[in-house]
Amino acid sequence: MKPISLFLLGAVWLSAPGFAQDNPARAASLREDAEERYKLLNSAVDALTTGQADLQRRIGALADEVRSARAQDNRIDTSKFVTRDEFNRLVKAIDEIERKREDDKKLIREEFDQLKKEIVKLLNAPAPAPAAKKTMGAAEKGAEKPAEKAPDKPDKPSDAAQTQEGVSYTIEKKNTLTAIVAAHNDKFKKQGKKTSVKLVLEANPGLDEKKLRVGQSIFIPLVAD
Repeated sequence: MKPISLFLLGAVWLSAPGFAQDNPARAASLREDAEERYKLLNSAVDALTTGQADLQRRIGALADEVRSARAQDNRIDTSKFVTRDEFNRLVKAIDEIERKREDDKKLIREEFDQLKKEIVKLLNAPAPAPAAKKTMGAAEKGAEKPAEKAPDKPDKPSDAAQTQEGVSYTIEKKNTLTAIVAAHNDKFKKQGKKTSVKLVLEANPGLDEKKLRVGQSIFIPLVAD
């Protein structure tokens, strides 16, 4: 605004009566020039005023955008974020799960190896001898007939046992000589026959009543009751 005031002051001074009287034509020319410049300056001032107003509006719009952005930031739900402590706890929990998984894998592998060893041991073990109990059919009917010699009999009966009346018996699991004798006494009691541990041992040389073998065939002698 200061250049405009100086220009107006100069225009007023040039249009003073004394100056106009000395050089009227020059005064008129200067007046016209001053008026033209005034119009140009006035237009420039109007343009500046309009630009300033537009700039103010743009500044206001930017300020509104800034306030809106700040308000939006304030509305962010921070509950969806985790803190450093929560993150560390999550990492520890994952590590613990991974450690337990590795321990379980190791345990399963050890059990599998042990099972494989047991299977191999079972496959390599000798097949058990068949525990078939053989008795004389004639003895069950009441007929008295010498027992036949079993093919898998480990101990050879005495000469007296070969001509003595009796039956063949194959030892089964958990048998004892006393129980075998008692069972045969019950079976042949009605026929008036009996046996004893002593008779069985005498009829089967080398037989140890404390070391009976499953599948072993022995001769059970029968005498009159």
